[in-house]
Amino acid sequence: MKINTKLSALCIAATLMSVAQAAAAAPAVTAPAEATQPSVASPSASAPAQVPAPAASASATTPAPAQAPSVPAASTPAAAAGSAKAATPAAPSAPVQRPSTPVAPSAPAQRPSTSVAPAAAPSVPSTVKPSKPQQPSTSAPAAAASNVKPTQLDKLNHESAVPLVLEAQSRYQYAISGGSPVGESFQLNGKSYRYLSEDIGTKTKLISYLTQAYTKQASEQFVGKFFVEVNGRLAQLNADGGNLLEFNRATARMVTMTPVKRSYLLTVPYPAETKQANAKITVNFEKVGNYWKISSAPHVIF
Repeated sequence: MKINTKLSALCIAATLMSVAQAAAAAPAVTAPAEATQPSVASPSASAPAQVPAPAASASATTPAPAQAPSVPAASTPAAAAGSAKAATPAAPSAPVQRPSTPVAPSAPAQRPSTSVAPAAAPSVPSTVKPSKPQQPSTSAPAAAASNVKPTQLDKLNHESAVPLVLEAQSRYQYAISGGSPVGESFQLNGKSYRYLSEDIGTKTKLISYLTQAYTKQASEQFVGKFFVEVNGRLAQLNADGGNLLEFNRATARMVTMTPVKRSYLLTVPYPAETKQANAKITVNFEKVGNYWKISSAPHVIF
């Protein structure tokens, strides 16, 4: 009986201990569960309550000064959309810069200023044009005179007659001085003679040279009077001739005229220091083929 009583007591004690342990364990489990749930919920609730508060305060402060002057209509949807949309209105600041870029029209404003320069440019040619017509008018006669070859003169008048006379004088003086260089001298019939230079040393060569300005008849008349032929070569008296008349200052006046023959009266001055009156010389011209030649013998004129 004592043993049973002890076992009963032990069972009761164990049961009480288990009950006590269970009771102690039950409040410990439920209490922390209930404590943790409100503790987690309370900070989460406090956090969202605090987050929107600063977002609303930021949206209320920042958009009000920036958006109110530029785009008043955009500020209303920004408040309705929330803090995210309120932040985006910063984009309108870019459009605000677009009107600032149109300052580029200042460059087009310079274009009319450049167009003024072309207007000044035409004025320069306008002043030059009057001078250009004057230059051709003065240079045209000189150009025409330089293009005329006296040995190929197809139109004879009081102006073109003088250049042909000057060409004839040049050929006369070259021939009468013996050419260049003068050939060797020799004695003939007690007189001193000299041969002509090689280029005009024969009668054929000399006639060909003279007929560039004279007719063939006038050339032969001159050669027969002043030159002799020795061993097939032309020679002349060893002396020089010429006069002081200045044919380069001569003037011509037509005396007679036919389609193929004309006569001009030349007024030829002497050098001023001689104080002599002007010479009056009649020169005859004849058309040979297409060109005019002098038909007066060289020694008659010069």
